[in-house]
Amino acid sequence: MIDFSPLRKTLEEKDMVISDMRDEILHPKTIAKINRNEDVNLSTVEKICLFLNVPIDKVVRIVPDEK
Repeated sequence: MIDFSPLRKTLEEKDMVISDMRDEILHPKTIAKINRNEDVNLSTVEKICLFLNVPIDKVVRIVPDEK
């Protein structure tokens, strides 16, 4: 499962919110997907990493699905 909690923590550390990336690099539908921990394109994750100047592990992590 995709988990964007590292992104939320990174944004908090940078005194930002996810909507700060709206229009700059993220479409509102993509922001909604991130808020629901849904899959997004790897190119989107790359854009976030470059925009925030952080490594990928500060944006996303993968956790095993609970069964």
